[in-house]
Amino acid sequence: MKFSEYFELEDVTQSDLDFLDGLIDKDVPLYIDPSQIEVQEGEWFKESTRIINSFFERVFTLYRAGEKEKAEALLINAHEPNETKLGVSQGNPQGKGTSPQKLIEIFNHITDQGLLRDDLINDYSDLTIYVKDFAEDRMSDLVTNLLREKLAEYTIKQSNIYGLELTEEPIDMGVAWDLEALNWKQVSQRALMENGSPLLLVPKSIVVQKYLYTVEEYLTTVVFSWRKNYHMDKDTELVRKKYVKVHKKIIPYPPSNEVLIEKEITDKNLTRKEYAIKISKENSALIDQFRRAINHTLRGTRSNRLSDEELTQIVEKRSKE
Repeated sequence: MKFSEYFELEDVTQSDLDFLDGLIDKDVPLYIDPSQIEVQEGEWFKESTRIINSFFERVFTLYRAGEKEKAEALLINAHEPNETKLGVSQGNPQGKGTSPQKLIEIFNHITDQGLLRDDLINDYSDLTIYVKDFAEDRMSDLVTNLLREKLAEYTIKQSNIYGLELTEEPIDMGVAWDLEALNWKQVSQRALMENGSPLLLVPKSIVVQKYLYTVEEYLTTVVFSWRKNYHMDKDTELVRKKYVKVHKKIIPYPPSNEVLIEKEITDKNLTRKEYAIKISKENSALIDQFRRAINHTLRGTRSNRLSDEELTQIVEKRSKE
């Protein structure tokens, strides 16, 4: 059952709503994209971006300073959210994306690999490129925790617009990131309830199926181009040479993406993320180039932002499963 059906919003479609018209009884395979939040106009988006960046800056700073226990204390508070009904849980929402212990393992891996020391990771988006087991699901869950107060405020605003009943008194909603204290704080707000549990509405403009900041996108749009130029300049064994009759000479061609994957990743027993780390250490300018390219894409027509029709199709498909 969709939110609009559960709350008896008659003759309303996704195009009429600012929030995602998700499902009450199932998680929908969509994720909050912090990069989409960052490129959109409006005070809610600007404040939310400041909150997200503040958290990651604080955690990165503590790890770089060797204050591991203080950093882990912050990660412990990032519990698995169920209130947005987003993710890939089967049946009743279970919040499988992020757990405090998993986040600690992930950041231990980051420090063990020297990714903070080598300045490979300077931004939240770098995590989904370089870090094993960190992708849309875990980032979305973490962002939900960070923005719980902002999402609660947004839910109240939307509820007032559509006449949805809120609790008479504020209730304990969990924790959110505090910009002033640089720590977690308890959130207490009037809440929109479904079956006895609080529900957080999410702006439809910030939910996506797939992030653009991925290792696959990094490799195909930036890294492989650089490697092809490298092999051509060095005239390595990966350069293909073909006699072209019309020119009456041998023409060199760069290796294909498939060849690069086989020779530089598979044959060397590397994962794509390990390979991305290796290449980025060799040429640190590549990740900056990638960030600029994706930022441009996010603001253009090739963005990962979903249309109302696409959102409706995804929700309806999930409702039938």
